[in-house]
Amino acid sequence: MGRSVCVAIPVKDGADYLGAAIESVLAQEGVELAVRVRDNGSADDSVAIAERYAAADPRVSVAVNETDVGYYGSLNRVLAETDAEFYVPFAADDVMYPGNLAPKVDALQDPSIAFAHARAELIDAHGNPIGEWPDLGGIPPLTAAPDYVRHVLPLNAVHTQATVIRSDALRSLGGFDGRPVYCSDWLAYIRLSMRGAVATFQERTIGNRVHGASGSSTLTTSGINGRDVPATLDHVFGDPAMPGELQAQRDELAARALVAIGGQLSDAGRRRVAEGFAGYMLISRAFTRTPFDPALYAHYHSLVATAGLVPPPRQFEAAAAAPAGPEEAGALARTAAGFGPLMERLHIAVEPERLDATMQLLDPVFGDGHLDVVLVPADAPAQVIEPGRLALARWGSPFVALAEGLGVPVHPWDVPNPFDEEPDFARWQMLEAESALV
Repeated sequence: MGRSVCVAIPVKDGADYLGAAIESVLAQEGVELAVRVRDNGSADDSVAIAERYAAADPRVSVAVNETDVGYYGSLNRVLAETDAEFYVPFAADDVMYPGNLAPKVDALQDPSIAFAHARAELIDAHGNPIGEWPDLGGIPPLTAAPDYVRHVLPLNAVHTQATVIRSDALRSLGGFDGRPVYCSDWLAYIRLSMRGAVATFQERTIGNRVHGASGSSTLTTSGINGRDVPATLDHVFGDPAMPGELQAQRDELAARALVAIGGQLSDAGRRRVAEGFAGYMLISRAFTRTPFDPALYAHYHSLVATAGLVPPPRQFEAAAAAPAGPEEAGALARTAAGFGPLMERLHIAVEPERLDATMQLLDPVFGDGHLDVVLVPADAPAQVIEPGRLALARWGSPFVALAEGLGVPVHPWDVPNPFDEEPDFARWQMLEAESALV
């Protein structure tokens, strides 16, 4: 087996830390090293800094993307170009500690291993230690496929910059699927660990710089994790390699992820659906996966109250505006049905002249189910919005802000999903269509 390693360093406006990152990689021993810097349109001195290193060391090369293809697009582009046997997705603001690469490459001499990884030490903007992630305690040095999947579900436990990946294994997946911008790496590690063994090192082998301008910090603040983590977890269950025993735990795993991310969103100040993905909204989505979990309601109650809204009783009464057509009627019915026996009554505001037409829309989709559907003649949807109810609404509709403005939490449908779109190969979201998990 060879020892050639390609370290990919995407960068955009990373001049403050890029030099330290490159130097820490070049200091690695015991491997045949190539460092490829990919710039995404930096407005600072990032390119000039990288070019100085390239001029001084033939192991370093620099290229500038024609357009900004993002972190994962740059990683995929380097993956497509390298002939190195092993691949490291690194970051322009992190540093490798001495001895990071060689032990992992030693482990990967076993061709059954898809990737090797370790802990990362979290450091502040000045390089001072402030913690570590992930907690790998109790995980053995080698985990056979597909058993490591249990360590990356329902949330990620692999630090991307602390990995060394077999290049052909990552290419076989089409590289990183860049559609879920928050957790493309997690999706790749789940799929890799279903197909190959995983080597785990307990040492802290890199310094992961945590600062306000980092990509991960920016994404977390934006709330995009509320969109991408639940969608990715559901999406990966479409992989035919997913173990059957985990398929049976799908709803439980999804609920656990929703609860965790919901708490993160609320703590980050993402508390109302009118402003995007909100903490309490993810907990209400967890209800639809595990409606009989008694611990969920207390958590939901807390996050709704934190958002300044009135928590509804555990047996929900809901409010909605009349659907405009068959598609919207079906979405409303499916959304209500997701709560199962937890929802006992749905109040729908209907303009008086549309009562007959609305009944014709609703009869085929609600039928004779357990839910009590009450049509309320109303000149405005606000007439069915009362504190103590839950509003059901299409994502982004005026009913969302209306309900929250009146103190009522919202459970939306048609929530954005990054996998609703095909991969954009022009932006290097994947390497090839044949490998896409759709």
